[in-house]
Amino acid sequence: MNRAAGILAALALTAASVGAQIAPKQFTVTTRVGTLQAERAASLDPAALIGLDAEYALSKYLGIGTTVDVSRGNTTKKDFLTRLRFGQAAVAGGDSIRYQYVGQPVNTVNLGLAATLRYPGKKVSPFVMGGVGTYVMILDAQVNGKETRNNDVSYTGGGGIWIKLSERSGLQFDVRAVQYQGYDRNFLNPARDRTELIQPFPEDFPTPPAAKKTALNTMFTLGFRYIPGGIGGGN
Repeated sequence: MNRAAGILAALALTAASVGAQIAPKQFTVTTRVGTLQAERAASLDPAALIGLDAEYALSKYLGIGTTVDVSRGNTTKKDFLTRLRFGQAAVAGGDSIRYQYVGQPVNTVNLGLAATLRYPGKKVSPFVMGGVGTYVMILDAQVNGKETRNNDVSYTGGGGIWIKLSERSGLQFDVRAVQYQGYDRNFLNPARDRTELIQPFPEDFPTPPAAKKTALNTMFTLGFRYIPGGIGGGN
């Protein structure tokens, strides 16, 4: 969070003086690409992300709209260990033992409603935003043997800058913190239903961080912002 706050502060200092205004009663659409980095306790590796924002300007300072983010990454393998048995099944289920880390791909869709406060500038407009929604985590069907998903509430907050390219288009840089509620790290374990799921020797197999019921993610994105012509009643 300190890193994200520092980035946002640096972005705010680049804002230009007030000039041309963002007209109210206009729709804007922003397509975004970037990365999603989860806190260590979430047991998720950094993931690629694409997003889409649609916003309606209530005034030159305030807008409301929807956000959609889709990411694909992998679980952190070293956090999930299982024991495999081979050989003679009559001997405790097998006389040879192998310990193996297991992981799998994870697709996450985050949908939300958001409000945006901005300070309109001639070329650069800084903004802050916040919202609430729901996230859905979808696991690999081949790894799990069936369709497996989990969902709960999500909260989003962040900020960034919009750099004007023309009267109807611009670039957007933003940083967002997304918190997943009702988070279950064990849901990500491909071997969660196996009786052989153990953590045998901490000196050889380090214990993962303590599990939490929330997961905080930091999102960094670059977007293209566009104001469709003739939509929403603005100029």
